[in-house]
Amino acid sequence: MTLMAQRDYILRLIEEMGTALIALRNAILRGGATPAEVKATLRQATSAAGMELELARAVAVEALPSMVAPSGEVEPARCWVLAEALMTDGVDRLQQGQPELARSSFAKAAVLFKLVAPWGAYLTGFPEAEERIAEIEEWLDSIHP
Repeated sequence: MTLMAQRDYILRLIEEMGTALIALRNAILRGGATPAEVKATLRQATSAAGMELELARAVAVEALPSMVAPSGEVEPARCWVLAEALMTDGVDRLQQGQPELARSSFAKAAVLFKLVAPWGAYLTGFPEAEERIAEIEEWLDSIHP
């Protein structure tokens, strides 16, 4: 596989994961997502983005930037998918009555979207990082201490 073909494949995979996460979040908000479906989709998406779901949940928010961009260079599409997965995890945890876990996932998603914001993720038809950051701020404001 040529480098260009490999990049196209990765972008298609990332776009598929983004679409799946948006659909999952909508299903969660409608009450139509099973816990198994949520877990499987989040695991698949975080894995496609190069990180395991449990690690993404467990790592300190301050450590995320160096984990997703160890060389200092952000891969926007993968970073966007990981951020989208953590945002979806936050919505699910909020719906499950776990506000502190939701707050943690939202905070991590915001950090990742901020890494992507200067360049965009080059994903056609998906919201830009600034839109997602604004959504996350609304979610965080809705969580009462």
